[in-house]
Amino acid sequence: MNSGLQDNSFRLIVDLGNTRAKLAVYEGGRVVLLETAENPDPEKLKALLPEQFIPSGAIISSVAGDPGPYMKALGNFRWINLDYDTPLPFTNHYLSPETLGRDRIALVAGARHLFPGSDLLVIDMGTAITFDFINGQGEYKGGAISPGLTTRFRALHNFTKRLPLLNPVEINYLTGRTTDESILSGVINGIRAETDGIIEEYLHLYPQLKIILSGGDMFYFEKKLKNNIFATPNLVITGLKQILDYNLEK
Repeated sequence: MNSGLQDNSFRLIVDLGNTRAKLAVYEGGRVVLLETAENPDPEKLKALLPEQFIPSGAIISSVAGDPGPYMKALGNFRWINLDYDTPLPFTNHYLSPETLGRDRIALVAGARHLFPGSDLLVIDMGTAITFDFINGQGEYKGGAISPGLTTRFRALHNFTKRLPLLNPVEINYLTGRTTDESILSGVINGIRAETDGIIEEYLHLYPQLKIILSGGDMFYFEKKLKNNIFATPNLVITGLKQILDYNLEK
């Protein structure tokens, strides 16, 4: 870490996913810059950060390999590289913390910030669908991982000889009348039914549970789920900001 740089209220958040990256700058509690890049290299990401933003702290989360080149390209800030042993603003009861995805850590931190003191089920709709539970005492217990929307389409295509590879679209039917419609119904309605079922199981155990939905594919499901949910597309960014603040204030 380097504390010899200009100190101000800007804080930099970088989320490196498998195929895209998000870069955000906060001034206090307000987002003043939010950029998304597909398949970014370090220089491409650097070009998204205007020179006037010199953060007093920065955090990077990567599920796509070594974040070192990105940190070096962006600047010699006071960096937090999110890892399994990074101090967190909640208690982690996961039995294999070294295998817990950084995105799941950030999602839980973000949800906890939005609804402190509540039992929470955080559902992220991406390449994988993740379900994460944290109770009202701030104890993260774990959850579940299931194949995501595009992963299911690819699996049907790759592991069968004749089924086409489809892209997700919104549907309003249950019974498919063609092979394409049948695949769409099976995948999209299947995920909806699976998600509703898991939510019902958690509600049986925790009747005051709040459900938070996030992720790139959330828009296909947020209006189709039976239960009341709070949908937010940038929960990982929110959570990374909370983890950064927690570490800078320690």
